[in-house]
Amino acid sequence: MNNKNISFSKEYQDTLEIYKQLHLNGTEFESAKNTFDGKSLKFFFHPIKQVLDLTKSDSIIDFGCGKAKYYFEEININNNTYNNITNFWNINDFYLYDPGVKNFSKYPTRKADGVICTDVVEHIPESDAISFIEELFKLANKFVFIVIACYPAKKTLPDGRNVHLCIKSANEWKKIIKDIRPKFSSISPYVICATKRKQFIAVS
Repeated sequence: MNNKNISFSKEYQDTLEIYKQLHLNGTEFESAKNTFDGKSLKFFFHPIKQVLDLTKSDSIIDFGCGKAKYYFEEININNNTYNNITNFWNINDFYLYDPGVKNFSKYPTRKADGVICTDVVEHIPESDAISFIEELFKLANKFVFIVIACYPAKKTLPDGRNVHLCIKSANEWKKIIKDIRPKFSSISPYVICATKRKQFIAVS
């Protein structure tokens, strides 16, 4: 996202500045601490572990991690307590990136086995979405794990736009991934589309 080798639209850059302010000030629904804090990752603790184990991966980049709460707090899964999510995933090599959060705003300087990106793509302006997804593939050695919401959010940006700027059906995302995949033949895509009824549909 802050990669100097690519160029995103003015809408993307302007929207990023808005997100920086939302991270600092919060929204009408949540305090700053809880705004885009990475809470949605909890729905995918197990699927991500399955992919890590399946691909024999031991490093990840969480691209668009928000405030990355589960990387810094104790969690309980199946009545077992873990220091944080990487403890459950059994990995030590992880990198957190989010240009909207100062502490995580440095773009990754090296690849990881896997790149995870949960509930981020739908926040990207439509004209930038494909380039954004390609960036995820470029940073991966083995896999990308992407979760995309396919419905409008409850939140709106201060300028009135819905925070979900790029809303497409699961079939539309499936075609986009299918078109991107030949450029990165060694990378396995695991893509989940979330519907308004909180159903999760695998598209790859």
